[in-house]
Amino acid sequence: MLEKLKELMKGVDPELNLDNVTLETKLVDDLHFDSLGIMMFAMAIEDEFGISFDEPMNFQTVKDVVDYIEANKK
Repeated sequence: MLEKLKELMKGVDPELNLDNVTLETKLVDDLHFDSLGIMMFAMAIEDEFGISFDEPMNFQTVKDVVDYIEANKK
């Protein structure tokens, strides 16, 4: 799952260095995602995993994203 999310992150920002991304990596503080980056990442997650976000994405870390996907994927 982490590798798939890293691919999606690379689609949002091809300049990202994802070598050190772990479950504890923070989306804003470590990856410097702004609101547009978060929105693009959320759209990529929706497309890839067939889920939809009913509310704005409020994830802090990559683990938050993984936990949400695992709880909501179809």
